[in-house]
Amino acid sequence: MNFVRTNQVAITIMDIRMPKTDGLEVLKKIKAQDPDAIIIMLTAFATIKTAVEAMRIGAFDYLTKPFELDELHVCVNRALKMWDLMEENRDLRAQINKKLPGNILCSDNPKMKKIESMLKKIAKSDHTLMIYGETGTGKSMIAKTVHQFSNRKDAPFVWLNCAALPEHLIESELFGYEKGAFTGAAQQKKGQMEMADKGTLFLDELSILSPSAQGKLLLALQEGEFQRVGGSKPIKVDVRIIAASNQPLKAMVERGEFRADLFYRLNVINLELPPLRERPEDIIPLAQYFITRYSSRENETLLSADTARKLLGYHWPGNIRELENVVKQAAVLGGTERIMAPEHFIFCEEPAVSDECSLKPGETLKDALLRLERKIINTVLSECNDQVAEAADRLGVSVRTIYRHI
Repeated sequence: MNFVRTNQVAITIMDIRMPKTDGLEVLKKIKAQDPDAIIIMLTAFATIKTAVEAMRIGAFDYLTKPFELDELHVCVNRALKMWDLMEENRDLRAQINKKLPGNILCSDNPKMKKIESMLKKIAKSDHTLMIYGETGTGKSMIAKTVHQFSNRKDAPFVWLNCAALPEHLIESELFGYEKGAFTGAAQQKKGQMEMADKGTLFLDELSILSPSAQGKLLLALQEGEFQRVGGSKPIKVDVRIIAASNQPLKAMVERGEFRADLFYRLNVINLELPPLRERPEDIIPLAQYFITRYSSRENETLLSADTARKLLGYHWPGNIRELENVVKQAAVLGGTERIMAPEHFIFCEEPAVSDECSLKPGETLKDALLRLERKIINTVLSECNDQVAEAADRLGVSVRTIYRHI
């Protein structure tokens, strides 16, 4: 017992009956000291009761003497694999904890390492920052991290998700409105830009802004002031803008879908986040981080080797956000189990077109195509929890197309 207490021991093989002491009592003391200890119990007096008790206390396995050498060999090999897995996960956790605040930015990917090295420098400037990347790649986490490292860290960080609002409400949400400005404006309301004064305003999914909102945002950035909807008094603010888009704004400018002057005003500094499928070295550390965060176990929960292979073999169309949701579900399905098995991880299937492809009575081809299109859009919206921007990204259409169908 003293040797185990003062040394790092991978595996302990111990008899239930020993001189001067009882093996089950020693097992209890070791597990109380180190819940992760791997202990194989031996006995020549096997009973169901002692076997159940040893496993209940936390023995890794239980062998009855006399046993074949091969039997012990197999048992020890399984225990060593468990030890290696635990050591690997401890190393992963240590690496994760050394990374930037939030841990989700931890990465061994060269592109992400370059971004990580730039963040503190970017944070110390006051220039506008444009973040590009697919839905779920961590754009909001980058924005929060930049704010945390900036000189504005003690001021508000205000997040406006442009895709979550109908087009006609974005301006009033961004700039606020005066009482009586429109039907339902029963009192004055401050906008997000005013609430972010002296701090940071994060404009997520900026690409869907209407031409009118783009023009007013450009004026606010140029002059450092704006007017509430229905107001006539200019309101001065000191705000750093961080914007994000899952669409390439430069291409939108070339197509005439986004103002060039606003693009150049916002694109002073830009970052492009790679999708998770291009960061395979980060999948397991991120999964372990989320498991640690959502597991109901007090002690460490590990991924099995088969689980790791399953996670690495998936293409993750929803990126880090999808990985987080899959791990959340796995934490529920796995309960208090120490090892997360492949069956705990359930991936979303790609939406399939309905098999009702034949024309209905009196239906034209145009009607049938519209019916199927609506069904697909509704299915994807449901799978994306009604997040319009995410659904548009998966379908490869604009957010306006989704709103038009809604």
